[in-house]
Amino acid sequence: MITLRSLLPSLEPTAVVGQFPMQTLAFEPIESGQFSNSPTPLGLGTSLMLNLDEFPELKWLSTYLTYLHSLQSECDRLSHAIQSIAEAGNVYRDYWIEPYTKTKKGKDYTYYQLRWLTGERKKSGQPKVKTKHLSHRAVAEVQAAIARGNQVEALEKERRQVEVEIERIKYLVRGTGRRLHRVVSQNFKGWEGKRDE
Repeated sequence: MITLRSLLPSLEPTAVVGQFPMQTLAFEPIESGQFSNSPTPLGLGTSLMLNLDEFPELKWLSTYLTYLHSLQSECDRLSHAIQSIAEAGNVYRDYWIEPYTKTKKGKDYTYYQLRWLTGERKKSGQPKVKTKHLSHRAVAEVQAAIARGNQVEALEKERRQVEVEIERIKYLVRGTGRRLHRVVSQNFKGWEGKRDE
């Protein structure tokens, strides 16, 4: 899970400017010989000032992270619910029961057939459907399996919506982290140039 610590591992508040705090980004000291090999320049025990007025989205970052955590918990809950339904019995997806009537010796008798989509299509483009006769004793069991299938389908749809929202929030948080990294790198290069003057 993305955390505030992973994005801003070394931010320490120092002052307040306007609505947002002015903070210091403190880098760990490194040996001078290691400096040229570092992919991202780090200061030699130097602190850089970062004006968070440039990052108004940080005001909402903790809210985003809390929301992200709740979304991930909801996704886990939905996955657990789907698993519980699957463990309760057969799950029939794209199945349905059709009753039909036959008349014998002047009396009407109701029968049931189970129908389902095969996933294939006819030459006409219509989906292929298979049919199976159901005994009266099997109807209740099959109806329960179809109901479980409908429940799973609804929960999976809800889970997909939650997953899309999770990715949206992660994108916002990662974007903030990238902007912070660019600004800090630029500030450090400016500081390094002044130091060499």
